[in-house]
Amino acid sequence: MADQKYFYQDGYSEQEEKKLKRYEEWAQKSLEEVKEGVIDGSLSEEQYGAFSIEFWKDESLIWSCLKAEHDIEIVFNHVRKFLWRDKEFVLGAMSERWYYPRTSIEFQDQEFNYFDFIHESLKSDEDVVSALSKLKNIESS
Repeated sequence: MADQKYFYQDGYSEQEEKKLKRYEEWAQKSLEEVKEGVIDGSLSEEQYGAFSIEFWKDESLIWSCLKAEHDIEIVFNHVRKFLWRDKEFVLGAMSERWYYPRTSIEFQDQEFNYFDFIHESLKSDEDVVSALSKLKNIESS
């Protein structure tokens, strides 16, 4: 079946080869180099799979990705699950700073929901519910 894929799709193997080269470029990088790549725009969401998943424990990488206006849902899908149990992290992730620029019609159509990420233990937390309420008020104004 794989042979047919290469046969029927001209350029497929070339595209895959380019993707692998981009991945290889980031696979050996340190956390600091990855953050620099995010900041200077040389690393995008497409390369997230190339570097260590351990890097997603580092909140500064997450904030760097959000500052660089990477897709919030893709970023949050890579965040290590234990961080979604950390109230301080969750409240930081729910900041207007990240959410407000994304209140456009296009973003709202994505039906993004913080509760898809937040751990059950925090979903009824007073501060988390309050933060979500503030974001909904921004969205409707």
